Amino acid sequence: MTIPEPGEPHYSGPIMPPSLSDAPPQRSAGLAPIRILSVSDSESYLKWATQLLSSLPDVEGRVFLIDNPILPTDEQIASAVAGTDWEHREVPVISRADLAQVIADHSPDIVLGAATGPIVAQVFLTAHTRTNRPALVSGLPGMGLPASGKGMNYRRLMDAFIAHSSAEVAAYTEVSARSQVPCEVLLARLPMLRSEGLPQLKNSSPEATPPDSVTEAAPDTLVFAPQAKVPAERVDREAVVAALAEFADGHPDSTAVIKMRSRPGEFETHHEQHSYFEILDDFRTRRVPGAERIELGYGPLSDFLTDGSALVTVSSTAALESIDRGIPTLLISDFGFNAELLNEVFEGSGATGTLADVAAGSIGFPDPEWLAENYFHPVDGQLRRDLGLLATRSQAGQLPNRRSAMFKQKRLLLRAELRTVTPAPLVSAYRKLRGTA
Repeated sequence: MTIPEPGEPHYSGPIMPPSLSDAPPQRSAGLAPIRILSVSDSESYLKWATQLLSSLPDVEGRVFLIDNPILPTDEQIASAVAGTDWEHREVPVISRADLAQVIADHSPDIVLGAATGPIVAQVFLTAHTRTNRPALVSGLPGMGLPASGKGMNYRRLMDAFIAHSSAEVAAYTEVSARSQVPCEVLLARLPMLRSEGLPQLKNSSPEATPPDSVTEAAPDTLVFAPQAKVPAERVDREAVVAALAEFADGHPDSTAVIKMRSRPGEFETHHEQHSYFEILDDFRTRRVPGAERIELGYGPLSDFLTDGSALVTVSSTAALESIDRGIPTLLISDFGFNAELLNEVFEGSGATGTLADVAAGSIGFPDPEWLAENYFHPVDGQLRRDLGLLATRSQAGQLPNRRSAMFKQKRLLLRAELRTVTPAPLVSAYRKLRGTA
């Protein structure tokens, strides 16, 4: 996949090379086809968008990346689209100035804002100005709890928000009302979760998998899935690496892997302090036993979720992917379960454990009751029907014109832009003047 070099034009108008203009393969369920144009800014949102569109029947999907500071590299793009209809296809990169032309050229029924809040706000503002505008839909690329009013404010022009569990639907419906962002909250499964029915531990029957069960033997490969934001403190991250090193040192026939989301110098959706790359390098310099045997892994997560593997994490959506494939999975409990760590939903799941369990290779699997209530609800095609109804309303020009919301959105974007160029002392002085410091 090729991303234009800085300074090269990203989009040249309606005439595009065949590799870009040909629609990806479609799955058909005999429904009236709908056109969805997706705009992403980072690897996690690109992964969500391409997996989502690939899972929907009778959809003509177009996927774009928008040029921005967290634009993924070729390798990150390849990992994000692996296993989707966009695998081995080029994902065009456009500038913000290209947005109106891209939307005009493709005349989508729905624009999917699969990006961080400020980018979605810009995309939706551009799309909303069109006559018979497209329906505007957004969502988050993983677990969405706790629900954020700030995120909804950036998406206030949307017609629908995609949530991924019944608890998320309730939380975002409440936040939508509180933030005065009128939108439908639609229920879908996270598109990377493909198990039929409730997932089961591999090579086990439900009778052989009681609550709080753990694997009988240490895994052949112990995979740690980090997150950029949590845990925030270096000492906590060092504790995780120390547990991995202890596992590696005590299990010479097994492998410990830190599955990285990016290589040094690459960007992710969220900025990471105290990278595991640096911490592991420090451990190796200090010759901590087992540290030399910890590997750094890159590429699609699915490549690591193989027979004989187990996954541990603090709160990453990777845990759901692992559970979906019947892989032993552990949510580290040493740092707690709370909104700040983005992992409250896993408390009481039956798949929690300590760093001592990680070091011992004692990895569990969630209770069936928890699975049924959290993210593994049945797929019944309702999301496609909901999107089809939005597309019909778009085609008929029946979507609301939210003129007042447009003004609010423009002011929000202007403040965000000013914050990025205004020196911090001036921002602080302004807040004191307003009494908001």
